[in-house]
Amino acid sequence: MARKDKSIEIDLKEISSDPEKYELWDQKKYIGSIVKEGDRYLSTIESGDTPFKTVKLDDAINELLMQYNLHNH
Repeated sequence: MARKDKSIEIDLKEISSDPEKYELWDQKKYIGSIVKEGDRYLSTIESGDTPFKTVKLDDAINELLMQYNLHNH
């Protein structure tokens, strides 16, 4: 039997602007962080594994969401 898709609200909070640093939250649960280092964004999921490197902020957000869904569902 198929499960219905459940929509969730994701918040991107800017922590600092120098260097650019963001946190991604699922309502009250911490998902991970994104830090700009040079010309790349390093996204790290809450468990603190090796960071994923991306060129765009949107790609970093998508990577965190994919990892979050992979490990929590």
